[in-house]
Amino acid sequence: MNFAIIEDSRSQAEVLKALLKSEGHHVEVFAEGKTFMAALKGSNFDFFIVDWTLPDVSGEEVLLYIREHCGWDVPVVFCTARTGEEHAADILRLGADDYIPKPIRYMEFMARIESLLRRRRQQRPSALRYGNIEVDLDGRRIHLAGVDVDLTQREFDLAVILLRNIGRVLPREELLASIWVREPGVDSRTVDTHASRLRKKLGLAGESGLMLTSVYGQGYRLDTVQPG
Repeated sequence: MNFAIIEDSRSQAEVLKALLKSEGHHVEVFAEGKTFMAALKGSNFDFFIVDWTLPDVSGEEVLLYIREHCGWDVPVVFCTARTGEEHAADILRLGADDYIPKPIRYMEFMARIESLLRRRRQQRPSALRYGNIEVDLDGRRIHLAGVDVDLTQREFDLAVILLRNIGRVLPREELLASIWVREPGVDSRTVDTHASRLRKKLGLAGESGLMLTSVYGQGYRLDTVQPG
């Protein structure tokens, strides 16, 4: 999972980052709301942890921006020192999934995060279909025109990320962080190699109705096209 922490207290952010990384998650920290919102245009996050009181913008503004750009599927949790009932109700009514009072109790923090992750996994469909490509998420298999495609674990992970972000440029660094987070030393050439294999195996040169394009100096973008 890719987490974004928007928290102006560096010490607090580093503790939360360490906790999440210990569970195998990738984490990026932002000290200001505007810096985060600018980064969100080119990043792919699965979970947001936001300090309600930021030095430059309000927590409400950050929340609305996340919902506008990422939809309502991604979990958003607020950390706040304002724990009155009315304030907590306002946070939830605005569209947050949960809030955690400060000072943060770290065992409770991780338990709440895991609870939201379980709920998200249960809500997500077990199968996805894109043209003549069908993805079995539970079985970790992909069928092309009804035929099982032999993919490695990393090829499958890359295919799912690309298919879930059709029309969006995914930077190589983001793909590395999402798929090869536990494999230090892996560089962007690995992404290129796997992308090349997927293009052949899944007909992503247009045959399947999808075109995988390398965007110079950035990463990869998957687009829908008319099959040739």
